Amino acid sequence: MEHDVLLTRQDGSKKHFRIYGRTKPHIGDIVTLPIDGYLIKARIGEIHGVASPRADLADQFDAAEMGT
Repeated sequence: MEHDVLLTRQDGSKKHFRIYGRTKPHIGDIVTLPIDGYLIKARIGEIHGVASPRADLADQFDAAEMGT
């Protein structure tokens, strides 16, 4: 199980992650990602699938950093 997450930070910058060994998230799920030694919470906002928007077929998930 592997998938990609494209995180959009609050400052507008973007960071790409390859996630291994975790279940694939769904729209609205909150994920925790390691950035510069800190754990950042982000909400999944959009799913990009190969043939379908279904999460089990997706290769990339867009996420936005949640405010603190």
